[in-house]
Amino acid sequence: MDDGNGGPGIRDAEGVRIEGISLSYGCAKILDGVSLAIRKGSVVTLVGPNGCGKTTLLKIINRLLKPDSGRVFVDGSDISKMSTHRLARIMGYVPQGHRTSFPFTVKEVVITGRMPYVPAFSTPGKEDIKKTEQVLSLIRIDRLSDHAYTQISGGERQLVMIARAMVQEPSVLLLDEPTSYLDFRNQIQTLKLIREISKSRDVTVIMTLHDPNHAMMFSDEVVLLRRLNGNGAGNVVASGSPEDAMTPQNIKSAYGVEVEIVDVKGRRLLMPI
Repeated sequence: MDDGNGGPGIRDAEGVRIEGISLSYGCAKILDGVSLAIRKGSVVTLVGPNGCGKTTLLKIINRLLKPDSGRVFVDGSDISKMSTHRLARIMGYVPQGHRTSFPFTVKEVVITGRMPYVPAFSTPGKEDIKKTEQVLSLIRIDRLSDHAYTQISGGERQLVMIARAMVQEPSVLLLDEPTSYLDFRNQIQTLKLIREISKSRDVTVIMTLHDPNHAMMFSDEVVLLRRLNGNGAGNVVASGSPEDAMTPQNIKSAYGVEVEIVDVKGRRLLMPI
């Protein structure tokens, strides 16, 4: 991770580069000059209090929102100059929630992720079906293939949406609160799976999480954000390894709470004081 100031080789590295991103909603500035460099194949987590711009930044990276200023590059290419078709091939996105009232099967939902590869006025072919089945197996939900998406659990639906994003064969996977609404067991299993996918397929993962301890446990690097308060300080409190970014001083700056670092069987965890 680099804060955008040009660490060794960072400008030429593959991955995601964010340069001077700013965005306001009306008179409220949400992001102010955010710059980051995220290396290819890493798992990076955005953490911070509500309203600090985590989801907004993800949507800008995915071009769902247009920033007031700044640029985003993926593997050296400016996303603002990409066709929608190309962007859909290289970037997968899993929002916080997904609902449908239509009883599509799990396999039918997942295969919609192949649409960037399907010619206009055509239906998915044998290769698309094969890749869908491979991803269902990778995510370990192939047993649910013929189940109605509306009839499976919340945790299973979350895995289906991750599978739908992965069948796009993206180089970048964006996940907005992938553990929302999941019980503790499914939170841990989902985060382990996300990390496994990143390492086995060399996918750059950028996700938002509410729990700083989950960020410390499952991330290669963490970006700690704070809400803008008009004092001139930017959004990024710290970025880097979990050990470097998630210090008691930085946590207090972002959240306004006192914590201490404890060691539990070789893992560093944050405990409120």
